[in-house]
Amino acid sequence: MGLPEFKTCCCFFDLKTGNLITGVINALMSFTLLVTMIVAAAMAGSVEDVVDAMSEDPEVVAAATGFYAMCIILVIMYLVEFFLDLIFIYGVTIGNTRIIKGYLIMWSALFLLSSFVFFLHIMDFGDKTIVTVLVYKGGYTLY
Repeated sequence: MGLPEFKTCCCFFDLKTGNLITGVINALMSFTLLVTMIVAAAMAGSVEDVVDAMSEDPEVVAAATGFYAMCIILVIMYLVEFFLDLIFIYGVTIGNTRIIKGYLIMWSALFLLSSFVFFLHIMDFGDKTIVTVLVYKGGYTLY
C-alpha cells in the first residue's frame, strides 16, 4: 500500500493551481511577518538602548538584550522562509518535485523552530505583533 495521490488542492483547484495559490499566500504572509519582526527588532533595539542608559540592574539589561537577539533571529528565519516560499513557487511552476519535497522539509523545520522561539517570548511582544503571528500560524490549519 503506497501513499495516496492527490488530484485536487483545497477541494476546488487542480493540484498545480492550488499549490501556486498556497505558495503565493504563504510568501505574502512570510513577507508580512518579516516586516513585523523588523519593526519589533527596531523597537527592541531602541528599548535596549534606553535600558542600558537608565538601568544599573544586570537582569533588566540581560532581558532587553535577549529579547533584541531573539527578534533578530526571528527576522533571519522569516527572511529564509520568504525566500523558500519563492523557491517553492518556482518549483511548482516548473513542476520540479525535488524542490517541492525539499521545501516541505525545510518549511516544517522553520515553522516549528520559529513557533517555539516566538512562543517562548510571547509576553515580550505587543498586541499587534502577537495577532499577526497567530493569524499567520493559525492560517496553516485551513490548508
